[in-house]
Amino acid sequence: MIYDMSGIYLSSLTGIRNNSSSSSNSLDKEAFLRLLLQELEMQDPLEPMETKDMISQLSQLTSLEQITNLTSAVKDFVEAQTSVSPAQLASLIGKYVVVKNNTVNLVDGQSDSIIFNVDEDAHVVVQILDENGKVVKTEDLGTVQAGVHAWQWDGRDDNGISVEDGSYTYHVYKLTSSGLEEIGGIEGGMVEAVQIKDGEGFVLVNGSLYPVDSILEISQEGDA
Repeated sequence: MIYDMSGIYLSSLTGIRNNSSSSSNSLDKEAFLRLLLQELEMQDPLEPMETKDMISQLSQLTSLEQITNLTSAVKDFVEAQTSVSPAQLASLIGKYVVVKNNTVNLVDGQSDSIIFNVDEDAHVVVQILDENGKVVKTEDLGTVQAGVHAWQWDGRDDNGISVEDGSYTYHVYKLTSSGLEEIGGIEGGMVEAVQIKDGEGFVLVNGSLYPVDSILEISQEGDA
């Protein structure tokens, strides 16, 4: 009887390749060799695997190794491109930057200005949330013209009661035909210092740290 193991071999290999991504590369290669040996053991003694077929199987293992190495190389390349070097970070000191921001601080009942930009005339609504995500204030600013705008919260909730000092989250929305669309807030200022935490770069602007990937615009000092 002739044992055709090619179907079993390929289906098993496919199953291994489609297995959880948590499986290690070494296990993939070991499984490949284990299946190849199993195929050799169960082959028909009268019709053993030809040399060219053996070479073909082994070349697949080589290809698997090369693909694994290539994947690792690509991952390293991507990480290198997305990381920021200390020299690159240091070059931002003294530059004027615009960063994404959705935090407003309330001190002695006075808040920072909430700054936002709309690309066209729009009806704008601002919501302020406490540390638990509860909405404490909703302000309808009506229709505003395209451009950069600033609005200052009076530190009171929707019932007119003063809230505690602290850090609050805010969201800026514009009204569209499909509903509310978040446009976010921004903050502008000079980069006072830079910092690297766990491989991620941060800039210090107006006393607050912002990740480098939140920077929307960079200009020379005095160009803003």
